Amino acid sequence: MRIKLIHCSIVTLLIGLFASATVVGQTITLTPTITPKITTTEENAIQDLKEKVANKVAEIRKKNNKAIAGRVTDRSESTVKIKNSEQNDFNIKFQDSGLTKYYQITGAQQKEISSEDIKKDDYVIATGVINDKTITANSVFTDKQFLAGDGKISEVKADDYTIKVMAADKTVYTLSIETSTKQQIVNIKTLETERIGFSKIKEGDSIHFVVKVNGDEKNNEYSTEKILIVPQEYFMK
Repeated sequence: MRIKLIHCSIVTLLIGLFASATVVGQTITLTPTITPKITTTEENAIQDLKEKVANKVAEIRKKNNKAIAGRVTDRSESTVKIKNSEQNDFNIKFQDSGLTKYYQITGAQQKEISSEDIKKDDYVIATGVINDKTITANSVFTDKQFLAGDGKISEVKADDYTIKVMAADKTVYTLSIETSTKQQIVNIKTLETERIGFSKIKEGDSIHFVVKVNGDEKNNEYSTEKILIVPQEYFMK
């Protein structure tokens, strides 16, 4: 009986040892993650592709980068509507985060302003990418609008210091000569320009003029900035 018990104990012990050996002998094998290596040639190809895409985008933006000008007819917080000299409407869209810059032109000087300074009836020039009738502005300038023309003086009115000028296309302009108007005439003997007063202006003379456009003019009546008179006698020489 004792021999059987010893035998059973030995068998049980051996079974336990084999079981332990089996568990201990099992090894968990991890499959390593293979990270593909990018060769120098592939890196160069990727970089070339990025540069080509960037250049293409820049080319498209440059192609569409234009300037439009007109008078403000309406505005909201981020957009102004303008009407150009051909009476076409355009929208100027302001970019966020300071990407659109705003300037006021005064003579040869310019100073930076904010979008809130742009008011209805202002004359503005916007540069940026244009899509149909909307321009996403990079820069917006407020400026005075001027009109330059020429023709023959058809009437001189000394009582209100105005003159009527008929252009080659038969358009008649009424020019108001102000105290600030720069008035010059061509001396037909020396061909030099000389300053003159209103009394030297006469019908039949040719005239070149620059006028300021405010946007509320009627019947082609303008305040005049500069005039240059060419006497009719010059053409009779």
